[in-house]
Amino acid sequence: MKDYVKPVVIENDELAEGVYAASGSDCYTVTARIHQTPQEGRGDYRIQVDGRHSASDNHHSGKQRLTISFNMPVEYVGSSGTLVSSGNSVVIDYNYHNNAYDNIGLGDVIVKADQGLAVNGAILECNHNCGQH
Repeated sequence: MKDYVKPVVIENDELAEGVYAASGSDCYTVTARIHQTPQEGRGDYRIQVDGRHSASDNHHSGKQRLTISFNMPVEYVGSSGTLVSSGNSVVIDYNYHNNAYDNIGLGDVIVKADQGLAVNGAILECNHNCGQH
């Protein structure tokens, strides 16, 4: 069995973006960070989301559900998944095949919100079944 390694987060009060790392939610460790804030000509926030599948029972996954919570309501603009719901949290479904110990880069989740948006939490869950077994 793999030893658990606690995620490390470095805080910088000068940046609004921040990084959120979560472990123990289902079998993924997930990070979410705002890497682009609204600028002239572009009024959205772009959040990079990455997950690490650590299935100690070696299960595969064919579907994932991402929940990102924010410090304020957001308007969902897009992602590489399918929107389930939005508000102060955005819930998105994905259909990636993940082996037991694969990394998954979900790319950008794009939202619009007032200034000062921060990620409060992120959870990535899987269906424990890739449909190939």
